[in-house]
Amino acid sequence: MKILNSLKIVLLITAIAVSAAVSAATVELAENHPVDYTVVKGDTLWDISGKFLKEPWRWPEIWRQNSYIKNPDLIYPGDRLVLKYEDGRPYLEHLSGRERAARKVVKMSPAVYVEQLDNAIPAIPPNVILGFLQDRQIVESNNLDKLPYVTEGVNGEVVMGALSDVYARHIDGAPGSRFNIIRMRGALINPDTKKTMGYETETLGVAEMIRPGDPAKLRITKSEKEINQGDRLVPAVTRLSLPYYHPKPFREPISIRILGAVSDVGEYGPGDVVTLSGGSDLGLEPGHVLQIMRDPGVQKDPVSGKKYRLPVERSGILMIFKTYGNVSYGLIMRATLAIHVNDQVINIE
Repeated sequence: MKILNSLKIVLLITAIAVSAAVSAATVELAENHPVDYTVVKGDTLWDISGKFLKEPWRWPEIWRQNSYIKNPDLIYPGDRLVLKYEDGRPYLEHLSGRERAARKVVKMSPAVYVEQLDNAIPAIPPNVILGFLQDRQIVESNNLDKLPYVTEGVNGEVVMGALSDVYARHIDGAPGSRFNIIRMRGALINPDTKKTMGYETETLGVAEMIRPGDPAKLRITKSEKEINQGDRLVPAVTRLSLPYYHPKPFREPISIRILGAVSDVGEYGPGDVVTLSGGSDLGLEPGHVLQIMRDPGVQKDPVSGKKYRLPVERSGILMIFKTYGNVSYGLIMRATLAIHVNDQVINIE
């Protein structure tokens, strides 16, 4: 009997220890978090998650999908999020505005409520990234020679603008097809390998196919800047829809670098878009959250005069929103230190 009692005590202590370990691994709620929140127009998933969690990218760990909603992972203005607990663990119950209205009238059998995707709240402010989804893009080095290009105007012009008819080579498309005219802004150099990974571009204007062939004849229907010989052409996006991705941590070990940013300043912070030396080839997808690390390097000790290495510190958090094969765009969501070109970006541990 004493042996059985001792065994029970050991099992009880083990269960408590396991429970404590599990609790320690649970998400941390933000200070002054709400218990009940109704989504309003202008909210973003990141901001809402930040109201409840210290680490917004961990929202899937407390998200309880609702089978009554056609797209249970999307949130709309008027939806209600209620913080509840189960076995001591927090979770968010998601009630759509339509379901709430239905519940007030009569208890109904399970049904699917159709929502307009365009009304769903985005993960991050759309105005910040829209230009990168539409006007800015990256051409990877191995694809550069495959792009068609402008040769000259039909009257021999070397500088062209709106309503100019131009010739272009190696371009396919039916009459009426539309193309963006782009120009390379500069090479993206991997600081570790010193190799050119690609080129960031800017959109100069739009052209429409008049007559296919090689050379083909196109008409420039819109121009933001002068069009020059050698400027490239890519198919125009006919209708742009904002991707409905959600923040999620990238778990696999990864180490990439910040190659640059659109801002000309030397330091970056929240709201800045940065170009990264890794993309879909490494498994990165829009919505993946990574941490930025700052390496202060070697400094001189003010007392001993000897050099010593300062520790690497987390300087910020970013979220991927557009990927290519070996390059991607990320938006800095948080920053505790100044962020620079060549800073290391790794997975969140």
